[in-house]
Amino acid sequence: MIEISEVLHQWQQGRSKTKISESLGIARPTLRKYLELAMTAGLNALSSTTELAAIALSVQAIVAGNRAPAAPVQDEIALHDERIRQLLEEPDITARQIWRLLTESGFCFSERSVNRYVRQIVPNAPAVTVRIEVPPGSQVQVDFGQVRLVLGGVRKRLWAFVMTLSYSRHRFVRFVEHQDVTTWLDCHVLAFQYYGGVPATVLLDNLKSGVVKPDLYDPTINRAYAELERHYGFVADPTKVRTPEHKGKVERSVPIVRQQFVAGRTYVDLADANEKALVWCRDELGQRPHGTTHEAPLLRFERDEKTTLKNLPDSRFDLPTWKECTVHPDHHVVFEKSYYSVPTRFVGKKVWVRGGLKVVDIYCKDVLIKTHPAAHRPGTWRTDLNDYPEGKKLFLQFQPAWCRKEASRMGEFAGQMVDEILTPHALVHLRKAQGIIRLGEKYGAQKLDEVCRYLLDNGSNSHASVKRLLEKGIPQQTAAVPPPPVSEEGAKLLHPVTSFGEVTL
Repeated sequence: MIEISEVLHQWQQGRSKTKISESLGIARPTLRKYLELAMTAGLNALSSTTELAAIALSVQAIVAGNRAPAAPVQDEIALHDERIRQLLEEPDITARQIWRLLTESGFCFSERSVNRYVRQIVPNAPAVTVRIEVPPGSQVQVDFGQVRLVLGGVRKRLWAFVMTLSYSRHRFVRFVEHQDVTTWLDCHVLAFQYYGGVPATVLLDNLKSGVVKPDLYDPTINRAYAELERHYGFVADPTKVRTPEHKGKVERSVPIVRQQFVAGRTYVDLADANEKALVWCRDELGQRPHGTTHEAPLLRFERDEKTTLKNLPDSRFDLPTWKECTVHPDHHVVFEKSYYSVPTRFVGKKVWVRGGLKVVDIYCKDVLIKTHPAAHRPGTWRTDLNDYPEGKKLFLQFQPAWCRKEASRMGEFAGQMVDEILTPHALVHLRKAQGIIRLGEKYGAQKLDEVCRYLLDNGSNSHASVKRLLEKGIPQQTAAVPPPPVSEEGAKLLHPVTSFGEVTL
């Protein structure tokens, strides 16, 4: 009725059918039908307000009377009304499932007809929202949005990190190349420094850098993000999965960045874009009255919100990197392309490694089991020999230099033999050298030195030979037997010397 009255009023004011159609959102054929019926009922340019109301009622009655009656198929579906209502009481039932069940029973109704009948019984509830306004300093909303920024004449795909204070709508914008944990944490740190304080809660969506396992009631916060949360004293509040409207203040900020800062603009490089983004947030966006608060965000922030933020902590946040690793059979985990040892009892288990600027901490079931100095060069080994079992520890502890020194202490020839053993390849023959030293500790240094002298004279450095001679003793030297004398008759040559040809001296 209101729609028809407005059509008649605008027509009487001289507006064209096109303008009326655009302003009221009515299709032109429907508009023509309204005007034709009104003119039949006596509409003219001089009709009074009372006459317009009467004509509108007349047109409305005609339109309502001309509506097509319900299709016959709806009457046929109505015969199954009781069964349909019973099905609607079951959990997880849908209109499509009701159509399937009726079809299986031998009734040929279209899915659309069944759906229309069900909607008459259970009409779709209109979508509603609840606007939530919060006190100053109580909440900030964060989000990543993809943008295509022109840097140095080249269009590059980047991510815009946007943080918006819910009360003042004062924004922080930073462009980054990745959405990894390190970038996510670094953006938070820079945003808090930009605001000069920390809000009570941070409302975020369920990206992996912030939330490991989404859950409406008990979400699992990323370890590194939880550490940032404790350091700055805020509470991370993830939204429900796939409900961006729960953080609508920052969701609206991302299109604003694309439309007002990115579109049609070029920047020298990423650093230039980030520097100008802060100026834009403060001097342009911050000075423009907001559509909801009707105040400039920066003014509202400086006046009401800045003093309500928590103070920044005195210590600098040690930006951590967390990673779940497996302890390999060599007692080491691989973290950031370097190797860190853990005790034997953790071999084969999953552990969490936290890498900081100075140290690397290793946790098993939230218990700290090892700390190493951080390696800043890939391929670095951080090994604590105490992590190995005794047998492995002895092998690694007694290195070639130690073996040479210990053998020389046992005697000159023992030192010569160990040096001869280690010279071709120290690590390959290290175990053999260690074994000879242990034999010296067992049988005595003097006895080992004598055996080594005997074997060196005979060109041997076999571990088995050293052990056998230490157990059974060195063989006694027998006196040399002189050769039998040669008789003068036997010394004669069978042939004269001249028969061998000329001998040249």
